[in-house]
Amino acid sequence: LKFGPREKASCKSRVVAARASYSMAAVEQSIKRKGFQDGDGKELLPASQKKFKEADDTGREAHRKAEELTSEIAKESMSTEIPDVAKPFVGAQPKLLRKPEMATEDQEQRATAVASHSLATLIKDAKGVVVVLAQDSMHSKAARALLEASADESSVIEAAPSVVALSSDWQHTLPGTISEIPKAKDGDRLLIYIGTPGKYEAMCIRSDKGQFEHAYKANRLVVLVKGVCMLPIGTQEENIFGVDERAVLEAISSALKQKGKIAWGLGAGTKSNYMQKAYGYPGPQDMPKDMEFSEGSTGCFDCLAEYVKFTNDLKLAKPEMTIKNYYDTGLTVSVLMATVTQKGSSLLTDGDGLAMLRDASIGHIISKLNQVTTVHPLSRQKSIYNFWIGDGANRLNGGTELAFHLMEGYQTNSLTNLFIFNNESWAIEDNLVADTYHHHHLNNKGFYDLLAEHSRVCICEMELELREILSYLSGKMQRFAVAQVDEHPAAQKVQTGLHIVIVRGLNMSLPPVLGDLDPIRKSREMHFMRKVLGQFSQGCEHRIPIYGCSAFEYIQYLHIFKQEMPEGKKYQYICGRTDIQAAHMCGFQQAEGKCVLFINDVYGINSLGESLRMILSGFGGRQVLIVIWHPSLMKALDNFHLHRPPMVWPNLGPTLAQYYVRKETDALFVDYQGCNTTIEKVNDALGSGKPLVVVNMLPEQECNVISLDARIKAIM
Repeated sequence: LKFGPREKASCKSRVVAARASYSMAAVEQSIKRKGFQDGDGKELLPASQKKFKEADDTGREAHRKAEELTSEIAKESMSTEIPDVAKPFVGAQPKLLRKPEMATEDQEQRATAVASHSLATLIKDAKGVVVVLAQDSMHSKAARALLEASADESSVIEAAPSVVALSSDWQHTLPGTISEIPKAKDGDRLLIYIGTPGKYEAMCIRSDKGQFEHAYKANRLVVLVKGVCMLPIGTQEENIFGVDERAVLEAISSALKQKGKIAWGLGAGTKSNYMQKAYGYPGPQDMPKDMEFSEGSTGCFDCLAEYVKFTNDLKLAKPEMTIKNYYDTGLTVSVLMATVTQKGSSLLTDGDGLAMLRDASIGHIISKLNQVTTVHPLSRQKSIYNFWIGDGANRLNGGTELAFHLMEGYQTNSLTNLFIFNNESWAIEDNLVADTYHHHHLNNKGFYDLLAEHSRVCICEMELELREILSYLSGKMQRFAVAQVDEHPAAQKVQTGLHIVIVRGLNMSLPPVLGDLDPIRKSREMHFMRKVLGQFSQGCEHRIPIYGCSAFEYIQYLHIFKQEMPEGKKYQYICGRTDIQAAHMCGFQQAEGKCVLFINDVYGINSLGESLRMILSGFGGRQVLIVIWHPSLMKALDNFHLHRPPMVWPNLGPTLAQYYVRKETDALFVDYQGCNTTIEKVNDALGSGKPLVVVNMLPEQECNVISLDARIKAIM
């Protein structure tokens, strides 16, 4: 047989393909599921012979609760509402901070005097007062004195006009169970929250339950954080910026004591136990028994919640020992936290853990993992840590690569377990559009399969395997806790360091969270996109890329624009794996020499500088339209939005971008408030070839408003 050049090339390609297919099959065959192994490659946890029964009534109820929590959290975290443009704004609202703004000492004194005098009057006139102290107020002497002044006798609790309680977030740093906080709406009482609230944190630990919103609407909400106080003034809530929070808290404490007795708010006879946990060391309790699970399925979330409860019991038995859990951001981990809370257990985290939940920055706990592993004396203290993260968040701050670096490169005196939920997906924003962007799928199953070849990595494919590894880890933690590392022979049986548990099978049924999309179709934002992006793409042969990443603020606008609007057919959406990557990509050469970047007002500006330097270098050939989006102000808790300081929404993007521009003819910076004149300016700038156009899509509360000169006399 004779072959020509074409036939030879075809034959060669088939041989190469066959070899590649055989090679991949051989690799897959060589990869075996492994549990933890010792130094000799011996399995530390033999294969189970247990049989798994179907879920009974208790198990089915646990499954139902997990699905219910998933739906609730999705609806709370993904608002489908847009503000009513015709509604006048009343009450406190976040300050859109375009430039740094710090009160002088004189301004601080006046602001503090106004807040203190107003609060003293409010407390005096209130029917009753509920004071809730957040965890980050614990270092305040006034806060501690207020707690110590309270009484937990039943007679006082029933009659006292004021009540003080540790917040839910503070309780989640203490081992044991969580107690309900008195509801201010019962009896129309004034609610005073001391410390930093967090919208995302409240969602995860199910703590707010509408209390802030009810008190806000009733003009009975006070929130005191560092430098800012929200309080009722006249007929509505207002924010006073630049206060001395310590002096204001002293004024609150003094007014409460003048009003009468102060009751302890977490139950009769419980004060001593809570105060010992918060400010000292309670006496040790008995060591917990080995973890046991029911014979029937209860779902992985329920099993993990039982494991968290075990860490609480272990901490109660060894109060002097560091035992902490850290939880990252993401739907799966949020449902885990909600399940733990629903079962009445503490998350057993600390102030850093709460701060990360308030900030809701994905991958944040990986940086905490790095700290406790590398920094002295943290790495030398006898400790137990558990970290929980989804595979979407685990891509950031080093992720698994950093975990392996720490595992191989550092010796610690701690047991550290990193739980990674391998769901192969991220960006729950997809549920706002009832569609799945292929950019949001994570093709990482093979990656984690390879990692499981390491002796300190295991994969749990199903609930039974997860139960067994949790039982194994709990027993290991128990042996480690009772052993004196340098003396007790049992300590030699416990291998310290980092271990990784990859958990699969936690895929959740999440219905779309759509709401009424017609207002979005008719919105001023959609009008802008159609007019500006429509003209920007004229004459282009290829679809123009719209780069983005964190898309909660704009994904519904973008989806409707691409799916329903004719102008959207000229665009392709490219989702970076991070906001940094999205910013990087907009700075590269584009097929048509132009692109669009959608970012939000805070974390979207990461690495924008590198791209702006690329765009504004040389003598042409690049043009980018940057659109900065903001969240919506719909509820009182939006004053405490993730990624933003309390009651302030920094607007850094336009100012940052201006640092890279040398002359006005190279860039246009505009605020869009729904005006057609702004659209014309943007189109003219893009049409003239300006390399950089930045559009600040102002949130509704900042659009077409005027500021009134309202003044309050400070009584010094």
